[in-house]
Amino acid sequence: MTTNNAPVRVMIVDDHGMVRFGLRGYLETFSALSVVGEAGSGEEALHLLQTLEVDIVLMDLVLPGMPGSEAIRCIAEKHPSVRVIVMTSFLDTEHVVSAVRAGASGYLLKDILPEDLVQAIISVHNGQSVMHPKVVMLIAANLSPVQQTELELGKTLSDRELAVLRLLTQGLQNHEIATVLNITENTVRTHVSNILTKLDVRDRTQAALFGVRFLEALAQ
Repeated sequence: MTTNNAPVRVMIVDDHGMVRFGLRGYLETFSALSVVGEAGSGEEALHLLQTLEVDIVLMDLVLPGMPGSEAIRCIAEKHPSVRVIVMTSFLDTEHVVSAVRAGASGYLLKDILPEDLVQAIISVHNGQSVMHPKVVMLIAANLSPVQQTELELGKTLSDRELAVLRLLTQGLQNHEIATVLNITENTVRTHVSNILTKLDVRDRTQAALFGVRFLEALAQ
């Protein structure tokens, strides 16, 4: 983990050299970020992680040799302080579910706006999970319907917490939620923390998945 004023150390993993070149060139225009390594495969990324200090791995899923999901799983096991953001063109159940189950902290599509990518990297470094809204919906569609005990947990949320949860399911980050609800980011963080506690979930991705199923059950 970097210190408060140190840049976030990023490794780019993609088998296309021009993609790595373009990402490095763009990310390094931001003083808050530092690209410390590049890899063309999961195996190469794991090898570099033995010698490099990395905070965030920005990884494509379709790589030569080791599948991206397996690389994510190995990184999570061997380098638990490193967080992985998937950035890919693939939005299907197999890729999404395998990556999230393997431990990805973010799942973004390659059509993301450059400035949104930078914000996503910083958000994940600060402990948040960043998932494209379509990813949340896709995962939720493959989960079982909300159970009665879960419904009871959801009903413990206040109106404002429910509003925050609804925005979480849309993939909004804290600063965006603060703008929509006209409250401070600190207040949003408090609400998110309360939501995680009340729903007994680990992170905002799990909260968003719960929220999709819970809100769907309420609408029925």
